[in-house]
Amino acid sequence: MFKSKLFNSLGFIRAVFLIAFFILIFLASVTYRHIKELDKISDSITNTYEISLELGKLISYIKDAETGHRGYIITNDSIYLDPFINARKNVNHSFQNLNNTISYDFKKQEQLKRIYDLVDKRFSYFKNRFSNKKEFNDDFRDGKLVMDSLRSEINSMLNTENKLLDSKGKLYKYNNSNTPLIVFSTFLISALILGLGYLQIIKNYKDLLHQNIQLKIFDESSNQAEILGKYGSWLFNLEDKSFNYSDNQFRLLGYKPKSLNPTFENLLSQVHPDDRETLIHSFEKAESTELLPLIHYRIIKKDTLEVRHFRTTAKIFIDNLGNKNMIGTTQDITEDFNKTQLIELRNTELEQNNKELMEFNHVASHDLQEPLRKIQTFISRIEDKEKNNLSPAAQSYFERIQEASNRMRILIDDLLQYSRTSRSEKKFENTDLNTIASNAVSELSENIQEKKAEIIFEKLHQVQGIPFQLEQLFINIIGNSLKYSKPEIPPLVQISSKKVKAAKIPELNDTSKKEYIKITFKDNGLGFEQIYADKIFLLFNRLHGKKDFPGTGVGLAICKKIIENHKGYIFAKGKPNEGALFEIYLPA
Repeated sequence: MFKSKLFNSLGFIRAVFLIAFFILIFLASVTYRHIKELDKISDSITNTYEISLELGKLISYIKDAETGHRGYIITNDSIYLDPFINARKNVNHSFQNLNNTISYDFKKQEQLKRIYDLVDKRFSYFKNRFSNKKEFNDDFRDGKLVMDSLRSEINSMLNTENKLLDSKGKLYKYNNSNTPLIVFSTFLISALILGLGYLQIIKNYKDLLHQNIQLKIFDESSNQAEILGKYGSWLFNLEDKSFNYSDNQFRLLGYKPKSLNPTFENLLSQVHPDDRETLIHSFEKAESTELLPLIHYRIIKKDTLEVRHFRTTAKIFIDNLGNKNMIGTTQDITEDFNKTQLIELRNTELEQNNKELMEFNHVASHDLQEPLRKIQTFISRIEDKEKNNLSPAAQSYFERIQEASNRMRILIDDLLQYSRTSRSEKKFENTDLNTIASNAVSELSENIQEKKAEIIFEKLHQVQGIPFQLEQLFINIIGNSLKYSKPEIPPLVQISSKKVKAAKIPELNDTSKKEYIKITFKDNGLGFEQIYADKIFLLFNRLHGKKDFPGTGVGLAICKKIIENHKGYIFAKGKPNEGALFEIYLPA
């Protein structure tokens, strides 16, 4: 990923071309120096060749002078003096050329000076007349010695120049043969670098086209999302205080897209007068903190003149060009604001209803029970002293009044218990279900002995719960099994528990890794049709008549409320005349 970012970056392409540029300059300088070196070698070869040529001419001119001088001595004809005279002039000219050619080389200049002295000395032996033969022979002999020395010096200089010419010729040939290779290498390396740069540009261009397509798709998707989400995005330039709005930002303000010059002043003109200072202060503070916190303000929509509630947040960022901008999002939260207001209103009403319910509970627990106690007191007195004096019809009415008052007492107690279950403090603690079951059996001991019932439980788990509510749960479920037992068969209630995983219990619709304590209550009573499994947990709901089985239809509703308080689940399963099964799941 890092490499991909590196090779696709603009800096990498710049680096490639800069490197290519500097390599080209370097190779051009190397090529230029190579060509200059060739020119220098060529000049040196030419110079050496000219020296060799002039030395050859020099020896030739001296030979011409000797030949002319001898011809003149032998024939005494002045015509032979022309080559001698011309030779002297040509020799001087050759020395002048040689001196100009080797002016930069002090060693050669010294050698040339020796040659010049020998030439001058040789010419001194050329005479027109000789007094005797001995003088001629001495002159001829001395001239020959000088001439031999002159030839030796010239040949030495020629050999040096020839060796130099040979070595420089080889060097020139070598450098000259390398010149095409250097030029070609220069071209090849430059072409390769430029080719790599070109291929990278093409690749980046294709990536840019692809990203541009994806950006257009994303932009259209963002536009649709802004419309659905009722929000708009914007870019704020901190230098000129101008905005760049998305299309939906214009719509939120009540304009058609691109139909307004989005400046800070134009935005302020639409902000509710009471909220303008808040907006100005927030934007000023954002320039120093580089963050615009979540702010709420109202605007007056241009097209409908309605007041809308906006929520805005933003942060500052600096782009690659060094420009400091603020990018933000604004959402129209008018509907949410109105819903919040409605919820607050409903909460107020609910609080009032709860208050009224508490007043009702007070009435139920005090004001309703007081006259009921008086009624039961008078019923008890009548039963003790006047019942036998009543007519049979009056006694029947009296018994009905007595049953109704008892049912009223039970109903009030059950309602108070249900109310306390709903509004009691939910203080959870580690609770041993064995203790809870024992307390429930103790509470129901009278009824259990009367029905000769058997309650079986052992090694129940511990749970996090509200002890007195769990105890009420056990009492109600065991009591329900005792109530709906078969007349001829002693009731049997089996209680067990185990730890289970939520994902393995289809009824829970929970695929997480949560664990629950499953508590099972199984009896051998009358049971019920499965279609009534949910109905039995409804408040005041009864499956049997009042005369068949006493009760108010509140007990199992209290059980369901207790389980809800514990964030658990309760299910009932049954078959007529085969018994009922209650399954409870409490968080482990």
